[in-house]
Amino acid sequence: MFPNRNFDTSNIWGKLFKELGARLILFEFKNYDHKEIGKTEVDQARNYLKEEMGRLAVVCCSKSPSQSAYRRRNTVFGEEKKVILFLMPEHLKEMIFIKERTQDPADLIMDLVEEFYLQRE
Repeated sequence: MFPNRNFDTSNIWGKLFKELGARLILFEFKNYDHKEIGKTEVDQARNYLKEEMGRLAVVCCSKSPSQSAYRRRNTVFGEEKKVILFLMPEHLKEMIFIKERTQDPADLIMDLVEEFYLQRE
């Protein structure tokens, strides 16, 4: 978990704090080789998200999650308004390229949040 002490909504972390109460942001790493990333892993992240922490978790995966993981995170959002993002190696590489361009890699996190909202509709 990483503390988010950015309360200024002019930056991305401040916006996420305001929107999702993201005071402590959970990052979970699932570097599975053979095991599927499924609904159990989504539920693990969901269970860590207590009210005082906020409603944002990032699951870093070495491979794409299963369809059951995507369905489960949609259900979790529908029931509890918790946002669980999946961050894959290509996202991490893109964040490095963004940083090299002297831009804010957190833009990608916000893009993933917005993409999550759009895919749910």
